[in-house]
Amino acid sequence: MFYKKFAAVVLSAVLVGVIPSVVFADVDGVSAVSDGDVEELSIEDDFSDGADSISAFASALADKTVSEVQGYQEAKAEAEVIAQERLEAEAAAEAARKAEEERKAAEAARLEMRQRIVDFALQFVGNPYVYGGTSLTNGADCSGFVMSVFAEFGYELPRVAAAQCSASEKKSVADIEAGDLVFYGDGGIDHVALYIGDGKIVHASTAATGIKVSDYDYRAPAAVGSFVE
Repeated sequence: MFYKKFAAVVLSAVLVGVIPSVVFADVDGVSAVSDGDVEELSIEDDFSDGADSISAFASALADKTVSEVQGYQEAKAEAEVIAQERLEAEAAAEAARKAEEERKAAEAARLEMRQRIVDFALQFVGNPYVYGGTSLTNGADCSGFVMSVFAEFGYELPRVAAAQCSASEKKSVADIEAGDLVFYGDGGIDHVALYIGDGKIVHASTAATGIKVSDYDYRAPAAVGSFVE
């Protein structure tokens, strides 16, 4: 309403000669206004001479001005909404990208830890089996071997195989990974080995064979458990 009143007042002043020497160059049918004289007035409908004609003409032009301003404001608001939505979409995409990178980094770290445990354990293949022993070099039994390997990486496992099985997080054989523990026993857990991948385990087997690598199913596994995430 302000724009309409302002335009009407200004145009009326021009048309009656208060503001001289103003020229409108053919805007939607308005050919010219010069030195207070109206050369041609035509906005959709013709106007007759006189004050009423001038007022109507000013009002019509003011309506057009207000409409254009409102159209500009609406277009600007729409553009701002679109720009904000684009920024939000880009921020969401960036957050998703970072989350995926963090997930991949965490998974890589998890797998690296498991492989480090396996690699550490394998260096003791050939060392002796000693019942009740926990020494990776001088001799260990099955649970002592596993306990001492994991202790190297800050994990505190129970001393005997049955307790290690109870304390571990169980998983199916189908989901077994390097670094998991495989438990054996008929009617009770009596042996434990470290799964190293490719269907193999490393374990302190017997006094005759010492610490060695075997197929994980050389005996039927009774359970699979994990202490590593």
